[in-house]
Amino acid sequence: MHGLDPEFHQKVRQGDIFVAGTNFGCGSSREQAPMAIKGSGVVSVIAESFARIFYRNCFTLGLPLLEVPGISTGVAQFGELEVDLEKWWVKRTDDGKILRAVEVPRFLKEMAREGGLVEYYKRHNRFPWEQRVPTGRYPEPG
Repeated sequence: MHGLDPEFHQKVRQGDIFVAGTNFGCGSSREQAPMAIKGSGVVSVIAESFARIFYRNCFTLGLPLLEVPGISTGVAQFGELEVDLEKWWVKRTDDGKILRAVEVPRFLKEMAREGGLVEYYKRHNRFPWEQRVPTGRYPEPG
């Protein structure tokens, strides 16, 4: 973020939500960019749209992304927002207006809530897109 705001690292706080414009993450095909954002304390990124590889890397690492049309002009810098990862919306706390995010598949929501793909796998012993089908050969884990 240094090129945009050299003091970003001093302003960002644990629990912050990052709001961006269109095609956020463009040019970032490695996991280091979402890791750095998550490591800075940001808990979610909301943007008009995202670059596809960046989008996938963020969910894999457990950084929830919400695509909300009009968000970059619909909030003020340092304004307060509330994100609901169950209902998949953003609420402006100043006026209570709810901004709906573009729906994503259920497995992406589950991965985001559980901290990413690795954490999901550790807890469930399967990937979120796999359906558990009992085979009768082995007992189901408790």
